[in-house]
Amino acid sequence: MSVAPPPVHVPRPYALPATPLAARVECPMPDGASIVAWTYAPAGVIDAPGTPYGLDLAVPPVLMLHGNGEEHGIFGPVIDAVCASGRAVVAVDSRAQGASTRGTAMPLTYELMAADAVEVCSRLGVPQVHVLGFSDGGILGLLLARDWGAHVLSLTALGANLTPAGLPREDTDWMAYAAAENRRWAAEGVEGATLEDGTPVPSPADAAQIAELLQLMVENPQIDAASLAGVSCPVTVMVGEYDEILPEETDRIVAAIPGAVKVVEPGIDHNLPKMAPAAVARELLACVARNDVRHPARAAELPEGLAVCRIPVEGLWAERLDALYERVVAEPGTSGWVRDVWPPTGMARELLASGAYWGVFEAGAVSGGVPREDAALLGAVAVNHDADMGDGSAGGHGSGLGAPSWEALGEKDVAGWHLLAADPATRGRGVADALLAAGVRASRELGARVARLNTNVANVPGNCLYASRGFTRHRPVWLPYPGLPLPGWSNLWELEV
Repeated sequence: MSVAPPPVHVPRPYALPATPLAARVECPMPDGASIVAWTYAPAGVIDAPGTPYGLDLAVPPVLMLHGNGEEHGIFGPVIDAVCASGRAVVAVDSRAQGASTRGTAMPLTYELMAADAVEVCSRLGVPQVHVLGFSDGGILGLLLARDWGAHVLSLTALGANLTPAGLPREDTDWMAYAAAENRRWAAEGVEGATLEDGTPVPSPADAAQIAELLQLMVENPQIDAASLAGVSCPVTVMVGEYDEILPEETDRIVAAIPGAVKVVEPGIDHNLPKMAPAAVARELLACVARNDVRHPARAAELPEGLAVCRIPVEGLWAERLDALYERVVAEPGTSGWVRDVWPPTGMARELLASGAYWGVFEAGAVSGGVPREDAALLGAVAVNHDADMGDGSAGGHGSGLGAPSWEALGEKDVAGWHLLAADPATRGRGVADALLAAGVRASRELGARVARLNTNVANVPGNCLYASRGFTRHRPVWLPYPGLPLPGWSNLWELEV
């Protein structure tokens, strides 16, 4: 071999998942990268309506993020343990690693990879996750808990660091050397080379990718410890007794996050998922148990003290609808609604004029199925036969990945629900349940067999409501809303009425 090869990393063997794969899903990104996600489900749960991709939103899944240069299979026994506990797993091959491609976005950063993980969850229709991240994946977990906190229920971070200074200097020096050597091989090396013992040497193209990933660790992350003070979910920071991460770096992370728990696994180095998968599963499930949010299904019932009826077309009701939506838009949360963008100007008034609107009121403010003129409008939903959710062909990186997968029915058999919203001031009074009761009643009056609606994946309260009230979730569809700070994916929900 005329050109000396770069250092060749031979990974430590590890056990792959024994749990059958539920789905392999490719997630296209705006820059052309394809991020591959692998879903694993508890026994008896399959990729079908109600549990698309094997994911039941009643029990939020664990999102697993691997370390630098690896792939999701390193979590094999941990995946098995989580599925055995009755919970699904979404395991991601990070950008430029495993089955995922690089794309053209520059530079390669942890923030970019964290955004990829969010897009994966959106593609799968998952609004809430528990996160398990190892090494680079632990860094991604810290970023997600900080920047995507409304969606992260817990974080178990294994061997994470805030900056390269959290590693011994000799480690970062070696990574810089190995990165330079791989760049040299990318420029001068040959295909099909092997070491004297027969170990394959990466191709020049692979060496370029390895160099970029190594350089990432030399220069990044750059996370300000103070920025983690707002993390509100339970966090476990786990390291091995002989971890490469400096002890003071681990302590800095734990001190920065309110209520964070530190776990040091005896006799183990940095490779926790490979060397101590049972311990990782133990600590992960313990962290999940600290915020084990679930959404068990039950029928929606009209709460005592509330009434539902059609909203009159005449009078000041158009102004009251506008005021209701103004209050919803102004409320912090994950709905993503923006004034004058969504709901579009005039949409609510047009639906009202057609007689499609139903409202929730105090029971004493409704007589003979008609609200008093001065009745407070606590919530509203429009119901008609328009249930068109598009065909998935709208412009953008998710275009063409499939139309709605539910059964084709006649227009008269389907009721579409629109602009369902409860006044934020009524939280805790059951107005959302009353709106569902109103929607069912309105759908039956239309003669429909089923009710259908879409909810953007980012809308945590909305998706959790439908998951817990007997709706069937179908595969998400690409349905972007220009001008809204939302992903392009919407969950499709259906209810037999």
